[in-house]
Amino acid sequence: MARPTQADVCRHPDFGGSPKACGAFPVRKGTCLAHLSADRRAGYLANLLAGAPVRADGVTFTEGLLEELLEALRGRQDGSEVGVVSFSGATFTGRADFGGLKFTDVADFTGATFRGDASFEEVIFEGDAWFTAATFSKNARFQGARFRSADFTKASFAKEPATLPVDLRATKANFGSAKFAESPNFANATFKGDAYFIETVFEKGASFTGVRFNRNGNFTKAKFNDEVDFLQVSFNAAFFHGATFSGRASFSQTTFQLTGSFKEAVVEQELCVEALAQRLDAKNLRGKGRLTLRLRAAKVDLADTVLAGPVTVQGLRRPIFATDESDFRHPESGLLPDVRVASLQRLDAGSVTLTDVDLTSCRFTGLHRAEQLHLDGECRFATDPRRVRRVLAEEHYWRARRSANRRQVLVRFEMLHRYLKSILCRPLKALGYREPLSEWTSAPGGADPWEPTPARLEVLYRQLRKAMEDAKNEPGAADFYYGEMEMRRAGAHRGEKVLLWLYWLASGYGLRVGRALVALLGVVAVLALGMQYAGFPGRPVPYIDALLYSLRSTVAVDVKTSAVPENVTRWGQAIRIMLRITGPLFVGLAALAIRNRVKR
Repeated sequence: MARPTQADVCRHPDFGGSPKACGAFPVRKGTCLAHLSADRRAGYLANLLAGAPVRADGVTFTEGLLEELLEALRGRQDGSEVGVVSFSGATFTGRADFGGLKFTDVADFTGATFRGDASFEEVIFEGDAWFTAATFSKNARFQGARFRSADFTKASFAKEPATLPVDLRATKANFGSAKFAESPNFANATFKGDAYFIETVFEKGASFTGVRFNRNGNFTKAKFNDEVDFLQVSFNAAFFHGATFSGRASFSQTTFQLTGSFKEAVVEQELCVEALAQRLDAKNLRGKGRLTLRLRAAKVDLADTVLAGPVTVQGLRRPIFATDESDFRHPESGLLPDVRVASLQRLDAGSVTLTDVDLTSCRFTGLHRAEQLHLDGECRFATDPRRVRRVLAEEHYWRARRSANRRQVLVRFEMLHRYLKSILCRPLKALGYREPLSEWTSAPGGADPWEPTPARLEVLYRQLRKAMEDAKNEPGAADFYYGEMEMRRAGAHRGEKVLLWLYWLASGYGLRVGRALVALLGVVAVLALGMQYAGFPGRPVPYIDALLYSLRSTVAVDVKTSAVPENVTRWGQAIRIMLRITGPLFVGLAALAIRNRVKR
């Protein structure tokens, strides 16, 4: 809508005694609606045609003048329907009551000032509604108002609480850079299009109880200087990028159909989120407050978060009241996904508590003070391809990359590899060997610049083992000790690598009972062969007798028997010494492995 030019404005003196011209839009020969005489104003209002535009740009309305205009609009043949209206830059000195009107076209209140109460209750805006840079000095009431598109950019709501639209049938609702001096009440409002609160300032908090955002709610860089409540709010997607929560922020019984993003938000007191969500992004949070996440089905990212207070993530076992989980369940199994933590990278774990969450694909690289991480309830880690031990996702990615490099070199020997594997696996299966049920998982998205080296993984496993021990989870600590030794062996030099390889082969780093017993039997069988041919004077004794003699020597019982000579050769004495050493050693390794598996 065209603005009046400098030559096409009301030239009467401005109200308030200012020598300047009024400057409002003229309706009769250089005279605005406010400066018309009573007779001429009555004539103008009586001749308003249905659908004709109403221009009152810059007009100063007293309460009586506005009532005259609104009575004329309501008394027309078309009832309370109004076409294009412009109150741009207008000033309403008293109460402004537009209740019950229906604006069928653009309603322009850009830069308007409402010094008294402003009421738009039950108003229908079928066209665009522009309240850009409008100032509401007292109460602004929009209860029951219906919008197609609403723009409150840089609007100011001062002194008294604002009651805002309940039904926004809008392609866009824009409150960007608006300022609410008191707590606005959006209770039970419905935003059917995108809602923008970019850089909006809420001085005394805000209430969004029961609000539905059918599309996106964008609160980027919004400032909540007091408590804010999002009770039973439903978002399609919510963006709080860079938002500042100076008071307590509560998202109770909330639903994020797609994502809830709090990336780079500032938390000064507490951010508490109890929500059903597909994804929740809490990366790079800052502040001296605390973060509490009680979630269902969500995938959480906490990378780079630095908070002075504690950080708690809990996967809830029961549905959250007033939420609908039907859209979150797997279409075939009907099961709800567990709460998954995607990343703890570069997070300070000193005050982090994880409860009943899935850490299968969680990245721990760069986690500070990992040994102080608190793991409660059932926290599930990834497993190796044989489903034997718990491993970190980073080990999966590292081994997958290494396997891919080896596969390129050994591709010509693939047939030989399969043949040898089929032969060797048969006897090993009888000893408890498990064939891989899957392969090592590659990192999503290809190469990762934060992919750790074996030395870094060794330290990470050691720190997390300490966290497991503090949680009295000895089996989990044993798995992480195994991972620590695997990474140590992968990064060791020749001599140490051979020693660690023998330790792995003999007993699985003191954690594999079957391997220690098999190693014991193998050593006894080999040394029994030496006893048969070189352990006794005279002719060789039967192997079974030499084997039984060796077994008795291993457990240090009376080895005298009529089946073999009483005296032994020097070689026999040496073999008996080896049996006396290796026997208790392997038995001790087997007992240690059993203890690590059953201790709680």
